[in-house]
Amino acid sequence: MTPDELRSAQKLTMANPDRLRLLADLLTHPAGRCTAEDLVLRAAPVDPVPGGPEAGDLPRSVAAAHAVMDVREHLEALVAVGLVAVVGPVPSNAALYRVSSRGIARFGGAALAAPRYPGEATLDARDHDALLDRLADTLAVTFAANAGAGTVDRLVRECYAALNRQVRSSEQVPALTAWLATDRLAAMAEVTHGSPRDVLFVCVHNTGRSQIAAAVTRRLAGDRIRVRTAGTRPVSEPDTMTETVLARRGLDGLIEFPRELTDDIVRTSGVIVTMGCGDACPVFPGRRYLDWPLDDPAGRPIEEVERIVDDITARVRALVAEIDAADEPGVAGLALATSDVVPAEAVAADGTFGAEQQRGWLPRLARRPWTVVTTALGARGQRKAR
Repeated sequence: MTPDELRSAQKLTMANPDRLRLLADLLTHPAGRCTAEDLVLRAAPVDPVPGGPEAGDLPRSVAAAHAVMDVREHLEALVAVGLVAVVGPVPSNAALYRVSSRGIARFGGAALAAPRYPGEATLDARDHDALLDRLADTLAVTFAANAGAGTVDRLVRECYAALNRQVRSSEQVPALTAWLATDRLAAMAEVTHGSPRDVLFVCVHNTGRSQIAAAVTRRLAGDRIRVRTAGTRPVSEPDTMTETVLARRGLDGLIEFPRELTDDIVRTSGVIVTMGCGDACPVFPGRRYLDWPLDDPAGRPIEEVERIVDDITARVRALVAEIDAADEPGVAGLALATSDVVPAEAVAADGTFGAEQQRGWLPRLARRPWTVVTTALGARGQRKAR
C-alpha cells in the first residue's frame, strides 16, 4: 500500500463516528493502553436487551458481550490502517490497544472534537480553546479522586503551552496535549513510590534510543510493565530512520511523540534507564538507575540503526526477565537489592516491595493521595530532588 493509499484508507476508516469516539477514549485513558472490555466498561452502562427478561442478568451480559465485539472490530479496523497499535504478545481476545503517534497526529484533533455522548455538539477542531475546555472536563472526571477541576485545567494549559513551543504543526497540539496531560496526571498520582514495574527510558532528543527501548518493552512485556520515555532536549518529531527500522519489525506503532523530561515521571518510575543524557536526569531515592552506553541512531545508515536496535532489544529482554524474576518466591527484592538503587525510606525494612505494588499500576492510582500536584505543576526543566 502506497502512502497515498494508506491515507485514503485511514480517512475511510475514520469516517465512522464511533471510531473517533474510541480514539478519544484511548487517548485519554489513564493507563495509556487498554482492552476492548475496558473501553466498554468506561462507557455508559449497558441496558437490558429490549424484549428480554425484565431484570435478569442474561440480557445485560449478552448486550455487554455484543458491545465488546463491536468495539473490538472497530479497534482492529484502526489497527489495520496504523492508527492504533496492539501492545504485548497476547491473544486477540485479550489484546491491549494504544493510539499510535500517527493516530494522534492525523486524527487526534478530530477525535477530541467529536461528541463524547449522543446529543453533544461537535466542536470545531480549529478552536483550540474549546478543545482544551472539553479535554479538561474529561480528565477532571477521570481523575476526580485525585485532583480538582482547577488543578487539571492548569496542567492541561501548561502542557498545551509547552507543546506549542515544540511542535511544528499547530493542528496537532490539542491531541498531543491530551496524550501528555493524561500521562502526567497519571504519573502525579503515583508519586508515593516508584514501582519496579514502572520503567522510564531517557535519552537526549527522545527520538531514537529511548523510543526503540520503549517499543520493544511494550511488545515483550505488554501490561506487565508500564513504560514511559522522555528527552533532556526533545525535538519536534520522531527520527525517520528509527521509524523505518521499527516498522520492519512491526514496532513503529509503539513509539510516541518526543516529550520533555519532567520530575513527575521520574518520581513515578522505579527503574530509570539513561542513554547518553549524562547527569541531566533528576535523582530521587528509592529508584534504580541504569546507564546504557549506546550509539545515537540519528543520521546513521540503516545497517547501523539495525545493529543499535538489536543491541537495545537484547538489553530490554534481560531487563524484562529480571523484573519478572523479582516476582518469583524468594527473589521479591531482587530489583531493589542491586547496587543501582538509591535507598529510600519508602522501601520496606527488608528492601522489598509488596506484590500488590509490583503488579500493575491502576489499582494503586485510587489508593495514592495527590500530594505533590501543586509543586509539580508549573515546573520548568529539571529541578533538584528535594
